[in-house]
Amino acid sequence: MSRSPHPEAGKGRAAAALGLLSMIWGYNWIVMKQSLAFASPTDSAAWRFLIAAASLVPVVRMMGHSLRVPREEWWLAGLLSVMLAANFTGTLWALELGGTGKVAVLCYTMPFWTVLFARLFIHERMRPIQWTAVAIAAVGLVVLVDPLHLAGLASSLLALGAGCSWGASVVLIKRYQGHTTSHLLTLTFWQMLICAGLLFAAGWLLGTAPVRWSWMFAYTTLYSALLASSFAWILFYFALARLPAGVAGLGTLATPVIGVTAAWLQFGERPSPGELTGMAFIVAGLVLLAIPPGGLRPVRR
Repeated sequence: MSRSPHPEAGKGRAAAALGLLSMIWGYNWIVMKQSLAFASPTDSAAWRFLIAAASLVPVVRMMGHSLRVPREEWWLAGLLSVMLAANFTGTLWALELGGTGKVAVLCYTMPFWTVLFARLFIHERMRPIQWTAVAIAAVGLVVLVDPLHLAGLASSLLALGAGCSWGASVVLIKRYQGHTTSHLLTLTFWQMLICAGLLFAAGWLLGTAPVRWSWMFAYTTLYSALLASSFAWILFYFALARLPAGVAGLGTLATPVIGVTAAWLQFGERPSPGELTGMAFIVAGLVLLAIPPGGLRPVRR
């Protein structure tokens, strides 16, 4: 198999994509919290993914790909849709019940679920220095979460469940990336469209209050749909194609730090000294993770 003449340049671009992605997703925690003043969690997410799916149509067409999915691949689109619906149902209900910063951090157990599932299901492993980076970042998450003083068990469990669902979907995408007839963005289009339908149906079954349409709700929906969904997932898939699943997942760990900081500045949710310490550990883990060349390597059997 031929190799790129400049593999490190590709990894550098992937790292830059993850950095931009972390900023977009980090501030999106503020945006999602704001949207809940105008819509239920299910309706807020449903409108987000309906608009995001629509925005992917011209992108897929411009890239010369079809929106059709072969019959044998519908199961994958359907499974990814259920995972996405579970992720954002948990995320937004957790935001409804709890503080923005803490929920952002709990959802970002995602990279650790990704590393675990990648090891179990697609046989990726990490070198010792990278396990050290994971351990340091894990300490930071534990300090930030402060499990001995959790306020709101329901919110915490919902956020953790969202992180688990997200990690599983990342590994599933990595497993089939390059092995499907459909382009990944085509699958993403259907994933978002089906997810929107599931969430609209859930809102109808739950009898949620109707959306209070306003300019602020339009802004929050468009930010989440166009930047934090369509554009952000294009960035993530770009990085995922050039990095192992575990490294790509860990590369987004700056997102909860940005989310906690933004919640402090905009909502007055000031981090405690312990939370600031946790963020410092996470940053240290990210720096250590970026030092060694290469990354996760598939186990040869």
